[in-house]
Amino acid sequence: EAREAKIMGFDGKLTLHPEQVSAIHRVLAPTAEELSEAREVVSIWERKEGTGSMEVRGKMIDKPHYIRAKKVIARRSDDNVEKETSNKKSGTKNPLPSSNNTAPGSVADLHVRDTNEEVVFPRVYLGKYFEELEPGLRIRHFLTRTVTESDNVFFTCLTLNPAPIHLDHELSKGNTTELSGGGLNDVGKPLFNSMFTLALLVGMSVPEATHGTTVANLGFSEVLFPKPVYPGDTLRAETIVLDRRESRSRPTQGIVTLQHVAYNQRGEVVCK
Repeated sequence: EAREAKIMGFDGKLTLHPEQVSAIHRVLAPTAEELSEAREVVSIWERKEGTGSMEVRGKMIDKPHYIRAKKVIARRSDDNVEKETSNKKSGTKNPLPSSNNTAPGSVADLHVRDTNEEVVFPRVYLGKYFEELEPGLRIRHFLTRTVTESDNVFFTCLTLNPAPIHLDHELSKGNTTELSGGGLNDVGKPLFNSMFTLALLVGMSVPEATHGTTVANLGFSEVLFPKPVYPGDTLRAETIVLDRRESRSRPTQGIVTLQHVAYNQRGEVVCK
């Protein structure tokens, strides 16, 4: 099973018995030939700066092959760290010298491995940092969303909210144009669950504002729903930076107060 997993490209295999772990490690660990080929792929790819496809040992190599080769090299490094730890426990001399004067498993070595992993699995953060979130900054978010009746029913049931104003079409026949904000097509429809509207607003604000840069949401000082939302409405969002200050308890972080606003297709504020 481990061999089949390796052939299919898996890096690991689920097992229940501890005695199977070492056997699985032996099968899945990169061989000397695989390691040699991986290093050759990485060397050629980086020397040509990853421009287009290329040929290595008679095979076409592209970006996915380069990423896979980096993972093979990283896994071999992990195996070396495990052997180093085992040798120390048994009192034998370490046969695997470390490079750059960093002992495998040390803080410095882990930093090097983290850097390598960043190359293999780069992360992209779109949010703004504390210094960029100046009070008065207005951000118009690119995400929009047409909410549907299935959204409303699913979210309402998922959160165990049995309020008939969200689910009962017969009860909602009495909804008026005044309540619906002037949209004649909204007459007689159940009201959209406002907690979904709030969650959607916060979600739409993430990419350009806090994606990958926020530490925690400390709370909401005020939430308003000036106009109702109905299935079929299309919502967009804007964010305004109201205030920012450095954290007194965490000097390396800051606290920013944001105002998120959701509008429907008629330009009416439905959540703030």
